[in-house]
Amino acid sequence: MMNQKNDSIESLATASLMTVASELFSNHHIITLPKGAKYTFQTIIMTLLHAATSVNNSLESASNDLKLKSFLTKIPSADTIFNYINCNNVEYILSSFRAMNRDLFKSMNIKGKVHDIAIDFHNIPFYGDENTPLISGIKPKNGSAWGYSYCTLDIIGDVKLTLDVIAINGFNKNYFDLITFLFERLEKMQIKVGTVYLDKEFCNDDTISALTKLNINFVIAAKRNPKIMGILDNFKKENGPTSTVFRCNFNKKGTAFDLVATHDEEKGYILFATNKDVKSIEKFEKSIPEEYRKRWNIETGYRVKNNFKIRTCTKSPVARTLFFVIQCTLHNILNMLKSVLEITAYELKSLINEDIIKVIRYGLKSLYIIPFKLFLNYLNMYNKTRKRDLRNQLLRI
Repeated sequence: MMNQKNDSIESLATASLMTVASELFSNHHIITLPKGAKYTFQTIIMTLLHAATSVNNSLESASNDLKLKSFLTKIPSADTIFNYINCNNVEYILSSFRAMNRDLFKSMNIKGKVHDIAIDFHNIPFYGDENTPLISGIKPKNGSAWGYSYCTLDIIGDVKLTLDVIAINGFNKNYFDLITFLFERLEKMQIKVGTVYLDKEFCNDDTISALTKLNINFVIAAKRNPKIMGILDNFKKENGPTSTVFRCNFNKKGTAFDLVATHDEEKGYILFATNKDVKSIEKFEKSIPEEYRKRWNIETGYRVKNNFKIRTCTKSPVARTLFFVIQCTLHNILNMLKSVLEITAYELKSLINEDIIKVIRYGLKSLYIIPFKLFLNYLNMYNKTRKRDLRNQLLRI
């Protein structure tokens, strides 16, 4: 067993994370190349990964940089790569992302366990023709009310993973159907849900009705409206500036929920909609805002994903979706590694990019190439051994 443990540690330490990542993309054909393609899938993926992990964070800059550094490998231009990408479609890329996740999650033992979930929209402003495919109305940002929008489903807490991505357009942003669809996905993944956390954009009757029907606990940042503020003003006159909980709905036929209104000296009332059991109003008022802070993990996740962002001006929805999926996949690989190793996004980027430079200069033989499935087995073995050793140490105390 000791030899197995040492072998797994050595393999994890020396494995090429570039080859691990590129094999994952290759196994599930993140894009399909057109017939007669001049360049290999490996070369296309290396250029994309270089754009995602180096300071040359656009496809044009990454391609030009690799051409200057390459001794043995012919590097495609950005235009060629875009042409290859555009032979695919958005749903194909998202389907490949889900298949990659199935492989990644095998090493993390997340099935059958209860996880808190965050659902959010990730919006990328767009400044061209609003009739461009996949463009929809978004919350105004950086001078634009139009953009590419993706709905993400994330585990938050000790484990941080992007479970699914859905491309949003003007025709499929039906909250009831969207929520129902996302939780069907979770059921297929065998993920058990503790509480789902959502921001104000989801504070509507369709979302609350869907979650209530599914019997899912929720905490949603609530919007102010005249009806709610009228109730709070009357409450404040009678009880002073203090917190409260009261029953609420959006209309007479709407699904009822509890509105938690916590009073802040500077901000006034901060509102949360929830269906969680109220056992003690005092504890409830304190616990709901505290619980909602967990949702900030998804904001941290966005910052981590932005480390792997490929900057582009392309109007291609397929390329935009592929670049976002690469961000999410590298984010998931990072968190898979964090389950057993101390590693930052910067370190992962550096390791992958160092390997890319070695490959284009000296060829694949210069790297320690470990098959992806074997890498996951080593990761699992190391994790189990580490947990067993820790449990034995605790027993000896």
